[in-house]
Amino acid sequence: MKNIILIIISTLLIPINISASENIETLKNLSFQDNPQIKSLRDDIKQAIFTVKSGRPEKDLPELKFYTYKVKEKENFWVVMSKCSLDMDTLMSVNNLTSPFQVVPGTVLYIPNMRGVIVPGDNLKDVYAVTTAEKINIKYVKAVNKSESLQKNFLFIPCGKISTLEKSLFLGNAFLSPIQYGKTTSGFGSRKDPFNSRRSEFHKGVDIGCRVGTKVHSSRGGKVIFSGYEGGYGNLVIVEHEFGYTSYYGHLSKILVNTGDTVKSGSLLALSGNTGRSTGPHLHFEIRKNGKAINPMSLLVRGNR
Repeated sequence: MKNIILIIISTLLIPINISASENIETLKNLSFQDNPQIKSLRDDIKQAIFTVKSGRPEKDLPELKFYTYKVKEKENFWVVMSKCSLDMDTLMSVNNLTSPFQVVPGTVLYIPNMRGVIVPGDNLKDVYAVTTAEKINIKYVKAVNKSESLQKNFLFIPCGKISTLEKSLFLGNAFLSPIQYGKTTSGFGSRKDPFNSRRSEFHKGVDIGCRVGTKVHSSRGGKVIFSGYEGGYGNLVIVEHEFGYTSYYGHLSKILVNTGDTVKSGSLLALSGNTGRSTGPHLHFEIRKNGKAINPMSLLVRGNR
């Protein structure tokens, strides 16, 4: 019997329904007319939805399998989703994506043959929360994952959905700009070291030029988990949000919150400054997901607080 094993590729953790010696099939293109794999994939998705939503026997479910697909020129998240007959929840969850802008030509994606979401199996409370919200009989989860006990590192929930909040975070309309006015002076990603032009470094956030004393607001509600001086960041505030997100506010002149404080979206955190490893007055702003820095500009929505 095939078992779900954990395959680690790049930085993703994906449960794949294959044996240790079996390769994952690769989708060469997404053409319904030219690629029989796509027809099979879409048929499986349709069958899985019909089975779960109409309460058919779990034996009618297709066997869960995954394909890999390398995104081609002029394709993006939405094109892949549409041509594979998936939904946003599935493609986001299976590939651990934080923004649709992460999907660019050359990106390798995992494509399952049914819609659904991946949930850690070490907390069955979360599993039942998803199944209850979407009225999914737990028998389908057990069948797809080939486990009566559901004792797996990760579980695939057929027809499962992510929360409205997670969708907002993914679509980039859940974080506000931390300052009212300012100009981006250094973006996210590789750049020349501002202190040594011969060296390169990876910039984990964005720098927003502003006068010393500019009000710095929480980009989203959460809990202050750090408030103090931290090396190159200078005076730093870190706010913890839902679903593994954290936001960082560095080079501050004055901190106005304490560790442990609960803040709302738009709450005043500090005043900007030039402390730490800084070449001039600005705010260093980061957003991380599960400790990994992501481009904050892909998550920000600008608007009035």
